[in-house]
Amino acid sequence: MKIYRPAQVAGKLGISKQTLLRYEKQGIFPRSRRNHINSWREYTGEDVKKMRDVLSRGFTIIEAVMIIVIVAIMALVAVPRIASFHVVKLAGAAKKLSTDIQYVQQIAVSRHTSTRVIFSSGNETYAAYEEYPQGNNTWQYLRDPFTQAPLVMDYRNDPQYRGVNISVVNFNSSSILVFDWLGAVSAGGYVNLSYQDNGKTVIVSPNTGKVRVQ
Repeated sequence: MKIYRPAQVAGKLGISKQTLLRYEKQGIFPRSRRNHINSWREYTGEDVKKMRDVLSRGFTIIEAVMIIVIVAIMALVAVPRIASFHVVKLAGAAKKLSTDIQYVQQIAVSRHTSTRVIFSSGNETYAAYEEYPQGNNTWQYLRDPFTQAPLVMDYRNDPQYRGVNISVVNFNSSSILVFDWLGAVSAGGYVNLSYQDNGKTVIVSPNTGKVRVQ
């Protein structure tokens, strides 16, 4: 029966001698026999086969643990990024709303007409109108200055801001923001937007119609 020394066994297993001895000490490998003369470790071919089987099973466990660790790390990295995306998306929606309100006010002043923004929290939409002709109480859509389409936001279907909610609209208990031909508002108020547990408030100051986001 052929006898192997630790260095020879380590070479056959593809591990270091130190690892072999450590695994034996930790009980991963069975205890080796000792030479009764000099107490050196001795291994048989059957011992090597058993240790190879242990390593084969062990690598599967190690691989599984590594996958779990990698997935956990990726999750830890991904969650802040997703949360950051939610904040950025909501901030963009609030910025666009404030910009649209300012544009509606500018139109009122430049065209000497009344303008308004009508919000629908139930439908998650808002739309901008101007009175034309002035004093007729006849309203038509304002055009988006970039697309020339009606200035309407539908948060349910907009590809950039889909999922944003209009939580609260309050302009003196109304859902309509109105500017007169001087650009003054009939009633100041605010609009609350929300997305994935985050919130932004667009505030329109009384009289002046100054818009800010908080």
